Amino acid sequence: MDQTRIEKEMRELEGLIEFKFKDILWLSKAMYAKRIVVPGEGKNHREYANDSLATVGDTLLKFVLADKLYQEGKHIRGVITSEKSDTENNDIMYKVVSETGIIDYAYHDTHFYKDNPPDHEKVTNSTHTQYLEAIIGAIYYDSGYERARQWIYEWALPKLNAK
Repeated sequence: MDQTRIEKEMRELEGLIEFKFKDILWLSKAMYAKRIVVPGEGKNHREYANDSLATVGDTLLKFVLADKLYQEGKHIRGVITSEKSDTENNDIMYKVVSETGIIDYAYHDTHFYKDNPPDHEKVTNSTHTQYLEAIIGAIYYDSGYERARQWIYEWALPKLNAK
């Protein structure tokens, strides 16, 4: 894949997600989706190249949501877990990634999702959720916890709560 195109596409995605990266490579890592073989890890020893960033982003999203609900006084047993799960479930994240167009910027070695390749060459899994989570992880590593928390509050939560 041409590095010039990758950078151009990632700069467009920055505008879409309303976040300017200090190092655009973080966003590029979040959107890179090649299946890789990892001996002894992942389902059937396979995982997506951005799974580690998605794991960090998923953890951050869950923490920010739980903290927000706690700060709002939702201290009754089970309320935080229930409301957090309602906000960050896979169906909702799928809609956000699809409807905002984030999914178009997923890519691997030969093309972007938006290039509309044949189904057997698409670069995504069926849920798309790892992209939003990986973006959160990328923001965290690029700009720190406070900036990631702010982005979740200002960009992600309004979209997740609107669904």
